[in-house]
Amino acid sequence: MIQAPATALAKPLENSKKLPAIDVLRGVAALGVAWFHSRVDLWVGFKAIQADPGAYSGFDRGLSFLSLPVSQMGSMVMLFFVLSGFCIHLPVASKGLPPNWRAYAVRRLLRIYPAYLAVLLFSFLATLIFFKQVGDHYAEVKLYAASAVMIQNWLFGGSQVAMNPSLWTIPIEVEFYLVYPLVLWLFRRLALRAAVAFTLFCTAIGATLFYLGYSQSTGTFLKYAFIWNSGAWLAEVYARGRLPRWTQWHFMGMVGTAVLTMMLGLAGVNVFYLHYGWALCSFLLLLWVLGPGATFFSSNHWWVPPLVFTGTVSYSLYLLHFPLFKLAGAVWIQVYGSKPESFLVPTLATILVVPMAWLFYRLIELPSHDVARKLGSSIQKKSLLPT
Repeated sequence: MIQAPATALAKPLENSKKLPAIDVLRGVAALGVAWFHSRVDLWVGFKAIQADPGAYSGFDRGLSFLSLPVSQMGSMVMLFFVLSGFCIHLPVASKGLPPNWRAYAVRRLLRIYPAYLAVLLFSFLATLIFFKQVGDHYAEVKLYAASAVMIQNWLFGGSQVAMNPSLWTIPIEVEFYLVYPLVLWLFRRLALRAAVAFTLFCTAIGATLFYLGYSQSTGTFLKYAFIWNSGAWLAEVYARGRLPRWTQWHFMGMVGTAVLTMMLGLAGVNVFYLHYGWALCSFLLLLWVLGPGATFFSSNHWWVPPLVFTGTVSYSLYLLHFPLFKLAGAVWIQVYGSKPESFLVPTLATILVVPMAWLFYRLIELPSHDVARKLGSSIQKKSLLPT
């Protein structure tokens, strides 16, 4: 068997040129999603305050309006999807090189699964010990078992484990990893049209499932294929040096899309449609960052290093924030008898969960990254040996 020469093997992303702005965007997305979820267990809620304003201080009533934009930040997951498509495709973009799929699979598995499984186990134990639900609910145990093998989005009507419902996005990410080799093959063998046609076909299936009332429409890669692949397309044109020229119309479109989508969300439009609005905004944001917006994320700005740090631990932050908020909320009710009245509490909790995510990153995620890097490199080196 003839092996490809060393120069024909795609480099892993960790050896590619570092783009600090990508970590900044990850940090922004992670903080937005965490802030969005912090309101569930650590705040009485905007509607409760508006329904009985006399029961709350003027300060808390005024502060509650800050929660209105925060209530739309859960859709920052779309930014994660766009960034993921960009980062996964970037190592092989424009090169026409044959990826080492064994190394790719090992890296993806070890970067995603160990931390995911650790948080799932933590959520299970926390539920069992502090909430005493699992022992009395066999269905919850089955849901944890399905989540362990990442098939929960296809089952149980889209339900997630109660302790950590934000885990729904991780199986979708894994599905993208599985589908990506096919998309890349279509792109290279049959040109961009074939890849786009496949992407639109998946999106059409997702839309059909939505109109038929199936939960799989929003819990699988089918709906988000177009969003993820848009990031991969940006990686391709970025690597070729052919990014579309940024104009004021792009900027107006990015800001206008964000404002309009937020207003539609506050008006009660179904999140199925809102996701596409936030996806377009995310796509334009990344386009801006890769072009003239790169200077906006220069390390000379004081706020960039903290966001780069948050972006570095963003996966750990995303995995861990919901169960930590739930535990904190349970303790708060136990002590004070009701949820916090001030929106400062969930805001402060969002900030405090970052160092906890860093600890989890150091103990769990980073070691698995190191193993993934070593095994992936070993597999690539072995593929160069004559057979």
